[in-house]
Amino acid sequence: MKKCVVIGGGFAGLSAACFLSNLGFQVELIEASNKLGGRAYSFFDKENDTMIDNGQHILMGCYKETLEFIKLINAEENFLYRKNLEVNFLAPDFRLKKLKIPSLPYPINLLFGLLTFDAISFIDRLKVIRFFLAIPFYSDWRLKKLSAYQWLLLEKQNERIRKALWDFLIIGALNTNPQKASAKVFKDILIQIFFKGNKASTIILPRHGLSECYCNNAQRFIEDKGCRIILSETVKEFVIDEKRITKLITDKRTIEQFDYVITAVPLYSLTKILPASINSSLPELHYSPILNIHIWLKENRLQKPFYGLIGSHVHWIFNHPTHITIVISDADEGIEKDKNELFDLVLKELSKYAGIKKEDVASFKVIKEKRATFIPDNNSLNKRASITTPFTNLILAGDWIDTGLPSTIEGAVKSGRTAAELVKQS
Repeated sequence: MKKCVVIGGGFAGLSAACFLSNLGFQVELIEASNKLGGRAYSFFDKENDTMIDNGQHILMGCYKETLEFIKLINAEENFLYRKNLEVNFLAPDFRLKKLKIPSLPYPINLLFGLLTFDAISFIDRLKVIRFFLAIPFYSDWRLKKLSAYQWLLLEKQNERIRKALWDFLIIGALNTNPQKASAKVFKDILIQIFFKGNKASTIILPRHGLSECYCNNAQRFIEDKGCRIILSETVKEFVIDEKRITKLITDKRTIEQFDYVITAVPLYSLTKILPASINSSLPELHYSPILNIHIWLKENRLQKPFYGLIGSHVHWIFNHPTHITIVISDADEGIEKDKNELFDLVLKELSKYAGIKKEDVASFKVIKEKRATFIPDNNSLNKRASITTPFTNLILAGDWIDTGLPSTIEGAVKSGRTAAELVKQS
């Protein structure tokens, strides 16, 4: 039986380990921290007696790789599956604007949903539909020369439309602003969400904390297959003999008995352990931060599962049974602010959009993810690393690998599954 060591316990590492163990391989997963989940996990906040996520994450119906992974580890009941796309937006003074795709045959339902989206004028809605009709006819080579912003301008998508619709999609899905985002990547996500049938655009929300939703199930699945998960152990060095990894040196031991190694850690972590001969060939990617501000209200009057704030630098409000979570993506301007500055900034927007004032707040907690995702600009398109390496038994995984997807959960899971398939075929 072949043995594979997987380094990293986020979505990429867990999916690789689960798919491999399901194929009958002997797997040992090593995670440097004391928990699984990578950049998508939950923890217990003692101060507020609440389980909270380090960052808010959603899935979509077009996440085929992720949904297969969730099915494999028997975690489907941990997620709330919506039948149709429905997004509630807030304009100032708590004015609710809804984008809802009805239960009609595709693509008539998409057309109807766009025509009834009253956050923009009827003329602007027609411009949005015209843009949708033009999307399939744009070649990839042309879009690789444009930013998402430039493409939107070419298609007469004015500022009103961008603020009410496209900015949410670009900043939310790509964690960068339209001026930086590649038009090619933007086209790819539009095709995946809106051109793959009714289910593709539906939003899937976790019912519980992220660790409970998928980490625990993945750990049980791996261990039930007779494989191992080791926490709080850091791989420090690879020992190489010609073009093969022969030893892994950790902070606790030396590992010699394995056939393959899959690294499923962020690029900036990987460069610390790989030899210089391969580091020089790895891409140089730039990163974008995300801010999550968890707020406990004395009385929560918000009724919808989540809201987008039109025209605000605060992008999303997610509603939990115990608290609300504010998400600011592409958060370069706010990442260096202290927690009280950030709270004041967020509270100003909450007061403007939802009537929530300081006296309504019982407590808050700020979580910063400084390198949440890499920026999917045109420069990064041809820089992302291949899953294969110059070493015959070393395979790369992670959301930064060239999966054809942006830096998302779906990209991470796809890389893990692809890595497992490569081991199987070897």
